[in-house]
Amino acid sequence: MKKFHLFVSSLLFCFASFAQETWTVDNSHSNIRFEVGWEDFSFRTGEFKVFESNLITNSKDDLSHATFHFKVDPKSVDVIAERLSEQLRGERFLDAEKFPEITYNSSEAEAISDSTYISKGKLTIHGVEKDQDVHIWVKGHKTGRRGYIFGLEVSLTLNRKDFGLDWGSPRLGETIKVIGHLLYQMKIEEE
Repeated sequence: MKKFHLFVSSLLFCFASFAQETWTVDNSHSNIRFEVGWEDFSFRTGEFKVFESNLITNSKDDLSHATFHFKVDPKSVDVIAERLSEQLRGERFLDAEKFPEITYNSSEAEAISDSTYISKGKLTIHGVEKDQDVHIWVKGHKTGRRGYIFGLEVSLTLNRKDFGLDWGSPRLGETIKVIGHLLYQMKIEEE
């Protein structure tokens, strides 16, 4: 009988060790911003206001081997000048009607230090899919009023022309930096 209890305890420990946690982004406490060169010496900045994301981890304290899924609505792009926002949404750039989603899906995350990771995955913009590394910095995690939360900063740099986004040259720079300040909450399954 002792052997049976030991066996059952071992199984429970194994299953607990491999339990996955699912996290969802809290949009009201998160943002995704970008900057792109303008006229070789200035920058244009903007943000995407509509997005969703989830994160699947093997641990509350470690993002190693985590998968990261992100979906952005290109119609929600917003810059300081409404005319420019309309041009970015339009057929000559993001073509948000034809390509209604920007997505990122990671296959793995690798720890660089205790609080930084590199996520490797696929970024799809304007119907073009490319391999893309995303840098992740864990700003903190804790139990809050609404459960367990992660604060992350994610960043990536891309060449817009790799995704067929040619409009605006040469005044608009080719390199776009994207930074997200994201708050994730652990998803609690309904019983």
